[in-house]
Amino acid sequence: MDTKNRDELVYQTIKNDILTLQLKPGQIISETEICERFQVSRTPVRNALKMLQNQEFLLNIPYKGFYIPLLNLNNIKQMIYMRIAVETMVIDDFIKVKTPLILEDIKHQIRRQEAMILDDNFSKDQFYHADANLHSIWFSSTGKDYLWDVLQSEQLHYTRFRKLDFESETDFPRIISEHHEIFDLIQSGDITNLNKCMKNHLSYSMIRMQDIINIDYKDYFEENNSPDKFKI
Repeated sequence: MDTKNRDELVYQTIKNDILTLQLKPGQIISETEICERFQVSRTPVRNALKMLQNQEFLLNIPYKGFYIPLLNLNNIKQMIYMRIAVETMVIDDFIKVKTPLILEDIKHQIRRQEAMILDDNFSKDQFYHADANLHSIWFSSTGKDYLWDVLQSEQLHYTRFRKLDFESETDFPRIISEHHEIFDLIQSGDITNLNKCMKNHLSYSMIRMQDIINIDYKDYFEENNSPDKFKI
């Protein structure tokens, strides 16, 4: 494997480990351990870590080394706010172009989710992707694929928050019930209540995660003492 490919392998693997929380927020990165893990010299490791630092996926403390940034709650709230704003506008457009075939696709995606959580081998990661597949329908049907890609792009704070959200989620029937409600409102064309439902659906994770963040994962987040820190 040439130097460029070694750099890319280390870079992509460490980046994925950060986004999937296999490397924890606040964790110090050991160059020696990474060298041993990939069986490479320090040069490709340092190149990869420098690239991650340039993208702010890593921070550098002089004389101590690199560490994983903590999650920034304000950044996450703004991403949720942006997604609500974009997705409610997209679904308004979708109401105008929906067809029986597309509606059947939505129903099929919801039925898949229902079957998924009954499986003994049910995977939360599997449901995470199934949820994304459902929401992508109104974006692709209205020619807004680029917007969907932007919302789904690898973002240091929001992506990790969503991973933490799904990993700590236990009430998947609630999510499916909300998907049923969204479908019914799409089918009836009730834009006013659909927008309210979508806002609640997309912002609920911030409400549900309050105690989890304050107690179980407090060390994962930057300190934020604002009384409205969980308010979208």
